[in-house]
Amino acid sequence: MGRFVDVCGSDEVPEGGARAVEVDGLRIAVFLDGGRYHALLGRCPHANGAMGHGWVEDGEAVCPLHRWRFKLSTGRCTTMPGESLHRFRCEVRDGRVWVEA
Repeated sequence: MGRFVDVCGSDEVPEGGARAVEVDGLRIAVFLDGGRYHALLGRCPHANGAMGHGWVEDGEAVCPLHRWRFKLSTGRCTTMPGESLHRFRCEVRDGRVWVEA
């Protein structure tokens, strides 16, 4: 089991958008969708696109490079079945976003 790490302020992630963070050299993308925070691996498996520069559409994280889409709830790719991004547990404490890494 991992440990929770403070990665950013809750106000640093725009609604419908993402923020790139790094934990011990691991790139993670934090998304905000409908007031709920989600954390996925920060690199798209297709062409290593920076997910932290992506956005949210219909409950899915969209890679800015080639628009591959991943369900925020599971990390599963809806563009290419069989692909996925690791999903990290995420919570907000006292105005800060914490990710279990």
